[in-house]
Amino acid sequence: MLGAMENFLNKNIFLSHTHADKPFVRKLAADLEAHGIRYWLDEAEIRVGESLIEKIRQGLDGVDFVAAVLSPNSIGSPWVQRELDVAMNQEIAGRQTKVLPILYRQCELPGFLLGKFYADFTDEQNYPSALKRLVESIGVVFNKSVLDTSRTGSTLGEALDRAFIFNLPMLIKPFHRPFQYMGMSVKEVFDIVGGELNEAGNIVVESDECRMFLEREGNFVSYIDVDLKRTAPFNQNQNFDPEPMLGALSINPSELDLVRSQTHCHTYYDHKKKLKVTVMCLYDGGPITVAFSSKYYGM
Repeated sequence: MLGAMENFLNKNIFLSHTHADKPFVRKLAADLEAHGIRYWLDEAEIRVGESLIEKIRQGLDGVDFVAAVLSPNSIGSPWVQRELDVAMNQEIAGRQTKVLPILYRQCELPGFLLGKFYADFTDEQNYPSALKRLVESIGVVFNKSVLDTSRTGSTLGEALDRAFIFNLPMLIKPFHRPFQYMGMSVKEVFDIVGGELNEAGNIVVESDECRMFLEREGNFVSYIDVDLKRTAPFNQNQNFDPEPMLGALSINPSELDLVRSQTHCHTYYDHKKKLKVTVMCLYDGGPITVAFSSKYYGM
């Protein structure tokens, strides 16, 4: 488990794109993460009131790769142009950042990218081979099982759409895809998420939207639950759809296997990450909670 998490932390990629291409970028981000590649995505990183320029610059400074998602929409975007200018200047100056062109829709490539090889995603049927080329360019072994389409469940985009209907926003860090902290040391996680340490040495992080509890086993995080405050008050005898709750945490339901469904509790297995994921109402009048555990996976 720890070895997998170390690999997960080795590669970081900034996804430079325009809002019109967001559905494709979300899918690409999920497939990259399934390969152990951490991604920087604006909607997961920037809070209301924060400086866009400052946060984007911090994101660019902290990654190994910048993926330029190219389309007629993006090449005309001033924001994308600025991001690529910064990234190319870093690459030219000999810094670790490397720009990776991704052709999403046919367009005229910017002059400074003409000499680079690019991953061609313009043909949807070519997606697996384009993803393979991109992943291997980052230095990671391609895993074709990531693209297994035999599972049921909503896509991430569908789950997000339903989350918005329930007035659940897409949650940003540290609540974005919280399973990423599983198996990390308590110190590492505390440095990332902040919050408070309780008397037992567990981490508690709270905002107006969520309360996240990260339980340690020894020196490592072994269990996480996130209370979605906007869902309160909720009662255990109420039926509910768990997929919008997963969508709010940027978790793709189609990547999970639903193994048990009760009125107040829905249990999934994530076989790729070997996690048990539970969406539940713990008590009457409380919020709906999403929990992650490696200890009870398969039980």
